[in-house]
Amino acid sequence: MSELLRINDLHVAFPTDDGLVRAVDGVSLTVSQGETVAIVGESGSGKTVTSLSVMGLHKKGSAEMSGAISVAHDGGFLDVITASEEEIRSMRGRSVAMIFQDPMSALHPYYKIGAQLAEAYLVHNPGKKKEAAARAVEMLDLVGISEPAQRAKEFPHQFSGGMRQRVMIAMALMNSPKMLIADEPTTALDVTVQAEILDLMRNLKDKLNSAILLITHDMGVVADMADHILVMKDGITVESGTAEQIFN
Repeated sequence: MSELLRINDLHVAFPTDDGLVRAVDGVSLTVSQGETVAIVGESGSGKTVTSLSVMGLHKKGSAEMSGAISVAHDGGFLDVITASEEEIRSMRGRSVAMIFQDPMSALHPYYKIGAQLAEAYLVHNPGKKKEAAARAVEMLDLVGISEPAQRAKEFPHQFSGGMRQRVMIAMALMNSPKMLIADEPTTALDVTVQAEILDLMRNLKDKLNSAILLITHDMGVVADMADHILVMKDGITVESGTAEQIFN
């Protein structure tokens, strides 16, 4: 199994009026093809800060970062911390994509679902509008939305919470990334829909031979999904190992 992500001794701190807030303090992990790795911990433990660091989503001036984040990209590895904004944009969506926590705030209420999916494709494939529209329908079908061609013409408010989360997964898959980062992907969903979304993610990972970095505080989700687990508290790793080791 080839490695898709290596985080080595990551430190992320935010300057405030009261001094430096160390959100992540020396985290290391690897994610390989075919794996689901979960970062678990209470709110404020540094899990989401870690995932946003991988995506290069911290503003350079507002966060102090050190260590290394190596993402498999274009046949080599890209260090997100030292990479230029242009290199990060090229990596984001193509090598690693993120499924955000709240699909209603991540989707634009005034644009049709198909147009929003197509836009994600056009970022890396400019000018290919027909191809992007066809890809949007194909991805909606892949994530289990019935009548995808019709649903692509609808707006986010016409979809249920579970369906919107499926749309977010479809959006993340538009450029065939090898790794998905899922930040609390089932938080706002009821229990039966949660199970459907987790099954979908697991099946897609196996079908596409990709990997998932799962951010959650729900140990039930972790038990169901994860191969390896990293437990965080106050920005540090307090425990890591296989799912079996951690739960035993």
